[in-house]
Amino acid sequence: MSKKILILSLVAALILAMTGCGTAATTTTATTAGTTAGTTAGTTAGTTAGTTPGGTTTQASGGKFLIGTYLQMTGSNAVPGTDAKRGIELAVKEINAAGGFNGAKIETIHYDTTGKTEEAVKVVQKMLSNDNVDAIIGSVNSNEVSACISYINDAKVFNFGLGTSATWMEDQSKIYTFRASSNNNRIVPQDVDLLKDKLKYTSVAVMNGTDDTGKSTADAFIQACEEKGVKVTTRQQCDSNDTDFAGQITQIINSKPDTVFMSLIGSTFGPFVKQLRNMGYTGTICCKENYSTQYQQIAGAKESNYIYFAYPYVTYNAIEDCEIPVVKTFLEKFKAEYGELNVHESAYRGYDTMMAMWEAAKIAGKNDDESLREAMIKVKIPGLGGELDYTKGDREGYSKFMEFILVDGKDIPLDDWLASGGYEEYKAATGNEK
Repeated sequence: MSKKILILSLVAALILAMTGCGTAATTTTATTAGTTAGTTAGTTAGTTAGTTPGGTTTQASGGKFLIGTYLQMTGSNAVPGTDAKRGIELAVKEINAAGGFNGAKIETIHYDTTGKTEEAVKVVQKMLSNDNVDAIIGSVNSNEVSACISYINDAKVFNFGLGTSATWMEDQSKIYTFRASSNNNRIVPQDVDLLKDKLKYTSVAVMNGTDDTGKSTADAFIQACEEKGVKVTTRQQCDSNDTDFAGQITQIINSKPDTVFMSLIGSTFGPFVKQLRNMGYTGTICCKENYSTQYQQIAGAKESNYIYFAYPYVTYNAIEDCEIPVVKTFLEKFKAEYGELNVHESAYRGYDTMMAMWEAAKIAGKNDDESLREAMIKVKIPGLGGELDYTKGDREGYSKFMEFILVDGKDIPLDDWLASGGYEEYKAATGNEK
């Protein structure tokens, strides 16, 4: 690219930022290979291109493919969004080193939704009308995805969502949207099967958030319990900003369930578990997703014992704890890039998403939205949580899930734990019959 074009591009970016197309709460970061995620300086091949008040932009030789993201990167639920961004950027670095999307270098522009649906809609509209992105990845928060998906689909832009709620994928007309993370409604029947058939529970108390994912997952879980003959002793709810769960926990304990199912959002998992244990509950807990390192750090190691779940993957406190080769390689790369391990599994979601998009680009042989969309139904690749298979035509990648239980900071395959006498040890340690 000529120096003249580069200068004009930087001037344009500066003008755009000064016109206030985003809000003060919106953080925009454009990056290419070699950029450390989380910075506000755009770089090309490691060279600083400059910073503007509204964000940064970069240019890459040989053409570019611009991916915009909307993620919550500040506020009470910032960790999942930040780790998702890191996973995306790690994959972008690898893909660009291998030649990008059909020779086009990937560039990214990141917007912080601050956890507000209206902000997510605002930045998505900006990406579509001003940034002219080639593809969009958003958000870990399903309520934000639900609010934005129609705008993206109407613009016919290639799109992946990172949230795990079933609701925003139910509309089969949203043909430009795909998912490389899990669909919780596909997991909950397995959750009910394992608590009923493997742990021999006959009753469960439910605690869910009022957010899209929390509520819809709990709805599906309760329906599965009804179908499979498991009694729901009580259903309690909380807002994502709540910090005191004493009232709900009192109702849960008084209902005397065999186990507790929690369908919460990231910022409430840890505090809820900590309070549940402190108020005297010593039984097992079923989680709608991987009980990530982030949650364990908040609740405490002892309090996090005996939490079980079905999910594609888990987080790790140390690389040597991982025995899955493809995940161990990811962890090594992640730590080399960022100096620490991911504490939330959303990093896997971001990485898997980029790899699925890359495979679609390889199959299509070109990068336009229509070609990428059509190529997705041919994508079938190894993911960090098993096989990502889009050949079924439902735009979902994962359909098989592993089962784990968390004991002493390690996620143990549930069948291994049962076979080695772990259940009996748990009952002896807690005095519980179940």
